[in-house]
Amino acid sequence: MNAILSTIQRYPYFLLVLATFFWGTNFVFSRLIVEYVPPLQLSLIRWTLASLFFLPFVYKELKQHKKVLMAHWKVLTLMAFTGVAGFNSLIYIAIQYTTSINASLVNSLSPLLIVILSVFFLKERFSTVQFAGVIVSLIGVIIVISQGSFERLLSLTFNPGDLIVLVGVFCWSIYSVVMKKFSGGLPKRPTFLVTMYIGMIGLFPFFLFERTYAPVAISELPLEVILGVVYLAIFPSIVSFVCWNEGIIQVGPAKSSNFLHLIVLFTAIIAVVIGAETLTLNQVIGGAAILTGVILASNPDFLYKRLRKASSLHKSMSR
Repeated sequence: MNAILSTIQRYPYFLLVLATFFWGTNFVFSRLIVEYVPPLQLSLIRWTLASLFFLPFVYKELKQHKKVLMAHWKVLTLMAFTGVAGFNSLIYIAIQYTTSINASLVNSLSPLLIVILSVFFLKERFSTVQFAGVIVSLIGVIIVISQGSFERLLSLTFNPGDLIVLVGVFCWSIYSVVMKKFSGGLPKRPTFLVTMYIGMIGLFPFFLFERTYAPVAISELPLEVILGVVYLAIFPSIVSFVCWNEGIIQVGPAKSSNFLHLIVLFTAIIAVVIGAETLTLNQVIGGAAILTGVILASNPDFLYKRLRKASSLHKSMSR
């Protein structure tokens, strides 16, 4: 595992894409699983399994960095409550009350929130090209989730589920900025494991409360649901968070945030693959806009280099 991690760490943008892909599957599969397992129980079971899978790979590092982790317990608690416990639990709760269109629309605000928080709290600069990339990606997201219909977009009404998603998005934005700010002084993998444990402790009282009116017997769940929960514990949990955290550290939260638009694109593709819907022209156009925006926001020099090259070529031809 260490060899694999050391290899893929050289490609931070690939890590960000991989993280958003598995989070896209989280939106699709959790919407199906939450019909059998209530949201808070699903969230705690997911992170419990994830911590058990992750512990053998991090145990030695955890012991080595014990003092550092204890010294930053306030930061770890904030990260745990926003990124581990907060965001996913709120999303699982929200999808019971809101439509996928509304949830996707509200969730697409996260890159803009991360950029704003990064500018204020990390003093990061944000170029005009990067801002244009965010806008282009946001337009792509709107095209995908509205299916190209302005009437449908304008007719959206916000319900409690939409507001819950908004709170979750704000939690995720805080997590991303805090991760970047304190990444230099904290060991990456032990930090993630500790935030799992803290997040599980925070979820436990809500887990018990939910079981008082919606108890679930794991032995009575269909096999595909159990396998789905295990999948959520490994890929959207461990793999996505490790990839995302490493990507943020190398690229920064402002640039990384625009990759979150890919979640909508991947969710649409996965839904088509499993037969939940058919691919439309609007999804293709919207997906192209999302990818274009990601390229512009994550690598603003890309456009500058192309423009300079085109300008040089034009001058040489004019001569």
